[in-house]
Amino acid sequence: MRATIKDVARRANVSTSTVSLVLNNKSVPISQQTRDAVFKAAKELHYRPNQLAVGLVTNKTNTIGLIIPDNSNPFFAALSNQIEKAASSNGYSIILGNTNNSAKSTRNYLRIFTDHAVDGIILAQADFSVPEEGEKCMQLIKDLHIPIVSVDRIDKGSNLNSVVTDQKLAGYLATRHLLNLGHRRIGCATGPLGLSNCQNRLLGYQKALAEFDVPFEPNLNYEENLNIECGIHALSTLLGQNVTAIFAFNDLIAYGVYKELRNYNLSVPDDLSLVGLDDIFLSEILQPPLTTVAQPVNEIAENVVERIIEQIASPGRTAQEPLVLEPILKVRGSTKRLV
Repeated sequence: MRATIKDVARRANVSTSTVSLVLNNKSVPISQQTRDAVFKAAKELHYRPNQLAVGLVTNKTNTIGLIIPDNSNPFFAALSNQIEKAASSNGYSIILGNTNNSAKSTRNYLRIFTDHAVDGIILAQADFSVPEEGEKCMQLIKDLHIPIVSVDRIDKGSNLNSVVTDQKLAGYLATRHLLNLGHRRIGCATGPLGLSNCQNRLLGYQKALAEFDVPFEPNLNYEENLNIECGIHALSTLLGQNVTAIFAFNDLIAYGVYKELRNYNLSVPDDLSLVGLDDIFLSEILQPPLTTVAQPVNEIAENVVERIIEQIASPGRTAQEPLVLEPILKVRGSTKRLV
């Protein structure tokens, strides 16, 4: 059974208030002998303060809730890891909630974390392909009155404090790279276009095409989910449209293209150039390595933690302007010049 402050007091033969004053390093006249006895008892009993109980007194638990849409996606796994590191270095612990892309689960975690008295919430899913779900989520956030900073998937109509990557620029960089290599029939394997991230990546794709006077052809776009299966299913459709290159809206989709190409006895980049997005850790060790647009995960994590801590300290402050970070094109072996 976990030791309590009463157990420490009994072991040290002092009052519970004395234990509290000593362990919280209060400036009160307590002898060094008594302090040593309290520290010795706490160490022997492996005493750790109950943060929920401390929170009732201090109105602060030093915990932050983190809600992500898919912990099986290596991008969100990496983002969660970096957010936890940044939070830890600032004296906060992270409680993780994985929604599996469910709007209902997102709302449930918002309630659960609030009920568990977290100091604030980092929300990586405030955007849903069904607009009504986003509206329900935003209304719940208003009702909960808890500091929240959103990251990555941001609802278009929200005024939440947020940290995002410039997704339009990401789509533009990927497509421009392929256009510079001479490709003109460039297919897109997209996630759900109801998501603002996917919409913006498509806008970037269209912007690059327009700069090269290449007409936008809707039939060169295959829409599904942001997973490997999308790449597998997209390939036959896009090959049927005689594409010479594919822009996959994330690296997982690109992995599906790699996998399915083997069934056609085709290869990257000799038969098809391929660009992904996210730069998750596997992309560099594929054969050939994947050309991709990297999101600055470390920078995202550091800034979102900084913002949630600032908002916890000043909960009534006006929401800051969204922080928009720039993606970076990483050119590797999956693209080649069209002869």
